Amino acid sequence: MASKYEIEMSEPSTSRCDCCGGMTVRLTRFVSRDGDAFAIYFAAYSNNHDHDELAMLVALGDWGEAADPAQRAAFYCRVRPTADSYQVMLGDADESPWSGAAIVGQKLSREQALRHPWKAAAFEVLDDAFEQDPSLRGFMLRVQCGDAAVPIEHGYQAPDDIFALGEAKEGRAELGRCFASLDVERFFVRCLLTVPVETYESWSLGLWIEVARADYDRVRAVWDDPEQYPSLRFSGVVANVVDESLALPIALGQRVELAVLDPDTPPRVVAPASGELAARIGTPWPRLAFEPWAVARGFL
Repeated sequence: MASKYEIEMSEPSTSRCDCCGGMTVRLTRFVSRDGDAFAIYFAAYSNNHDHDELAMLVALGDWGEAADPAQRAAFYCRVRPTADSYQVMLGDADESPWSGAAIVGQKLSREQALRHPWKAAAFEVLDDAFEQDPSLRGFMLRVQCGDAAVPIEHGYQAPDDIFALGEAKEGRAELGRCFASLDVERFFVRCLLTVPVETYESWSLGLWIEVARADYDRVRAVWDDPEQYPSLRFSGVVANVVDESLALPIALGQRVELAVLDPDTPPRVVAPASGELAARIGTPWPRLAFEPWAVARGFL
């Protein structure tokens, strides 16, 4: 069901946390309903705090040009991920990181927020934010996976030509976690495009690569062989259209070379030997450039 709220995403603000040295993220989002300004929410989290808590301030009210901030109210929410969802606890907005923000209007205490007639609307905006905002979803997923400081790998469920078939793939395609085939004449292996990142070691994109039948059979034959798998090397073409928003120099049909660099992980893209892709996988991504990019896409 489509959301009744539209959320304007802007670039996140990142810095280093004074108390733990981790990355601190701050978000500012503008929420509209039926084309009209409805709310603002702020969010902040660190990827290195033991309690894995995210702070949010949701402000509702009149946002017209002549509106008085006194016609608005701000709810301070402390959000903690659970195994499959999250818990929200209201707090005193005057004790939040946004205690000095005049635009949000009345900063409600916990007791005021619990009794306020706009409480249900504030929670509705918060819930919608966790549905739409990739930065919030990414934080939740990383905590649920066990480490909020590790960038999430982005990946594709299937080669594009198989995914596009939908239910029609039955009888035509075989799709597993690492191997796939289509019409018993096209063959695919899931591999990683791994980019080195300053201070984070790396970030990976899971891609499907279309390969020749002989290479497909050879890869499958040695996949679980601890002696032969580490020496595996083969080539193929990219079988996914990589999202434009990722701004990565890799295209559908691009030929690449693959090798096993770690016996505990899938094969990785190691070539072409020159050009933008070679530079991306061979040169560490500066942390100050990677962090805002990854946060905005929910990877960090």
